Amino acid sequence: MEEILYTSSPQLLMLSIIATMVCCYMPIHLGEKLVLQNVPKQIFRLFVYMVTWNFLSVIGILFFSGTLEPQSLPYIFRQILFGIQGLAWALIGYEIYNIGGLVAFKKHNIITKGSKVLSVVVILSLTLVIAIAPDSLRSFTLFGISPFQERMVFVSFTAVYLLFLFPSFLLIIYQLFKRAFVENSRDSQMSINMAGAFTFFVVVSFCFDILIPLVSNSSTSGFLLWHQYLMVLLIFTSINYFSSFSYKNKSSYWLLNKIISKMNEGVIYYNNNGFIIYSNSRAAYLLGLSDGDLKGKSIRSLFPPQLEFFRNTVYSDIRIDINGEFHSFKIHFFKYSESFFRNYNVAFFMDQSKTMLLQQNLKALNEQYVEYTHDLVRYQDRLSKEAQIKLDRENVLNTLINALPFRVWYKNEQGVYQKQNLLDIEKMGAQEGLLTPEEQITSYEKAAREEGKFGLYTSYEDDDGNEITLDEANKWVKEGKNYNTYDNMFIPILHEKPPFKILCIKVDMTVQHRLEQERNMLQEQKFIHSRLEELGTLCGAFAHDYNNIIGAQIGFCQIALEMLPINHKARKLISEALKASERGKASLEELLNTIRGNAAVTIPSIVFAPYMIVEDVVKKISLTLPPNIEINSQNLDHNLKIKGVVASLDRIISNLANNAIFAMKQNGGTLKFSLYKTQIDSPLITTHAPPIPEGTYVQIDISDTGSGMDSATLERIFAPFFTTKAPGEGLGLGLSSALRLLKENDAYFTVHTTLGKGTTFNLFFKKY
Repeated sequence: MEEILYTSSPQLLMLSIIATMVCCYMPIHLGEKLVLQNVPKQIFRLFVYMVTWNFLSVIGILFFSGTLEPQSLPYIFRQILFGIQGLAWALIGYEIYNIGGLVAFKKHNIITKGSKVLSVVVILSLTLVIAIAPDSLRSFTLFGISPFQERMVFVSFTAVYLLFLFPSFLLIIYQLFKRAFVENSRDSQMSINMAGAFTFFVVVSFCFDILIPLVSNSSTSGFLLWHQYLMVLLIFTSINYFSSFSYKNKSSYWLLNKIISKMNEGVIYYNNNGFIIYSNSRAAYLLGLSDGDLKGKSIRSLFPPQLEFFRNTVYSDIRIDINGEFHSFKIHFFKYSESFFRNYNVAFFMDQSKTMLLQQNLKALNEQYVEYTHDLVRYQDRLSKEAQIKLDRENVLNTLINALPFRVWYKNEQGVYQKQNLLDIEKMGAQEGLLTPEEQITSYEKAAREEGKFGLYTSYEDDDGNEITLDEANKWVKEGKNYNTYDNMFIPILHEKPPFKILCIKVDMTVQHRLEQERNMLQEQKFIHSRLEELGTLCGAFAHDYNNIIGAQIGFCQIALEMLPINHKARKLISEALKASERGKASLEELLNTIRGNAAVTIPSIVFAPYMIVEDVVKKISLTLPPNIEINSQNLDHNLKIKGVVASLDRIISNLANNAIFAMKQNGGTLKFSLYKTQIDSPLITTHAPPIPEGTYVQIDISDTGSGMDSATLERIFAPFFTTKAPGEGLGLGLSSALRLLKENDAYFTVHTTLGKGTTFNLFFKKY
């Protein structure tokens, strides 16, 4: 017949539930009583094991009581559940020993730790064998005896109890009795009480859970239930013992009383009924009483009765009549826990008017004053001489830095201003003693202070001293606004380790910067005029010869087209060559008209669909396109029309496409053409391009994924002869020519570029 580990008794079920709830509540209650931020880890683990033990008892009583079929699934679950309980009560004994070790005896050594590990291994092994192969344990024999033949679970776990749990209890009892004979009378009595409680609980639970079932061969239903419930009471006793010794030992108690007796403030201890237990001498003095008059009095008789004496509260400016004179007191009321079950109330108060304390200290101060007067006379001459030397040094330093033609300031290790010259004060105001906000400190200043690196950079600022970017500065130049340019230097004053003090110099370079810009502009204009003059001379010399060459090309292409069959593959290539020659002739005619002074002779505008020009350019550049570049021209609206010069649009798109291909020549990418209608409801103003008035436009986008441009390059891309290509790869006339042709066709543009990601040109032609 199998053992019944869990009884179906409703009384035991209710006791297990109550024990579980008490163990869950105890950590919270303990934290409040001991005024601790965290319950000690030994006590916390003890509560965890107790909750596990009691909760599993509830589960066992509810679901696994009664007789179960051997080796059935409920039987296996019941054995595993009981094994976890056995593991919990073995660990409980170990943690109770640890709690005692906090205050009573030395730290546990490697033997006790090894015993803990061994008990866990043994219990887990027994649980596994009983749940899966109980017959193998029943058949075990030792010297011809089969100890596990009857009541297998009871016998095996009784052996575990006697080996691992019972010795710990005996050792605790021994240490408590030993401590009782070496402590003072009060602590000895507490240790005796604790040892008696341990002895009583261990003996009673051992008799009812082990001895009686073993002798009488009675049922083992509810095995270790007496241990379970008596252990809850034992925990209460252990915690009180721990809290008593931990928070009121002899040395700390003596030291606390010494400190309180020497304080200038009053301290009064009183119980929960309001009667005074203890007070220091200062409390009686401040209240105008003698030392023996306070003990036994009610706290309500000393202070106004409307105060809350039994809560953690603070009162200020409480006026009390002391021997016919009103004094203003500040009073703190709070609780003091001596042990888990014993606490006191404390009143801590001080005389805010300080009249009595001042009267007592006045005499001592007068005596000290006479002595200090002699010392003052002795050191006065020396201090005066040192102060004069220091003042002379400061005057020389101030004169020197104020004579400098640039701004200078000095900061300490924390970034606080220590010194400024007059130029900096005029610009920034007096900053000495102030700390610069974190968001206003530059990376150069941080590097100088934290790493000892010299920092130098150029800043661009408005008249109020606010920094602007280089792009904003260039934009201001176009708008006719002025900005200031400064060279900023951050010099660390090195010593043993960072942070360092720093010396900061700010030189106004506005005039020099503007003169340098004007000089560069004049040089560039001179260069452009010189190149244009040379170009005009060269164009006049070879224009006629080139016209004859183009005429011959056109003639030969026309003859070839007449001679070749209609379906011949070469006709397409020859047609493209003919178109290119005719465009070249038109461009040459335009150049000759300009040289002859007939610039007014212009090609008439016509209405046409721009998608044809885009497709024509795509076909033309595809013939010489590098293999690592792709073309995307799918987004072209064929229904849109504009009015303009076809050759001009062809040259504009060709120049922009060639520049895009050059930007992607090294790393490859995608050249994308888009053509669609767009509506501009308000004037569009962008950087580096003239404003675009509102209206309906045909927008042509030419974008690439090339190297992009920085702000300095973007500023000059439309200047004649400016190019980023290597010598021999371009003259720098493509974009300047495109800009001129856009103006002639009454068109507009915008440009967007990101360094390292690509460039997009947007062309806007009025929709026809």
